[in-house]
Amino acid sequence: MYNFSCLIEKKIFVVGPPGSNVRELALQLADYLGYACASVGDLLIKEISKKTDLGKTIEEYYRQLKYVPDEIVVELVKKHLATLEKEKKSYILEGFPKTRVQGLALQRAGIIPDTFLLLNLPEEEISRSCLYENINRFFC
Repeated sequence: MYNFSCLIEKKIFVVGPPGSNVRELALQLADYLGYACASVGDLLIKEISKKTDLGKTIEEYYRQLKYVPDEIVVELVKKHLATLEKEKKSYILEGFPKTRVQGLALQRAGIIPDTFLLLNLPEEEISRSCLYENINRFFC
């Protein structure tokens, strides 16, 4: 297996609908290329585990089953990606941006991907995948 990460610093964003296995693809691709893999969900959980004021705020949104506001998520992502870029690490950002606001915020911050992978699934596959996931969550 070849390791291409030494050739060029790369930023790859991978997004897709529920059921498209974005996380699995991003992790496999990161492993194959030798890149770091950043997941917004992991960043949020890590912040909660630090018990910071921001982590407590995020945890409150989780408890209320609400989305964490774009401003909070964008700042967390920008901070993490700045660390990776400072270390000159190539990375894959998984599942982000999810909204136009998030995408524009990254663009304003100068964080532009070299490659953007948008996974696509037929509507019926998305529905089937979501249904299967919910059945597993509640009955297994």
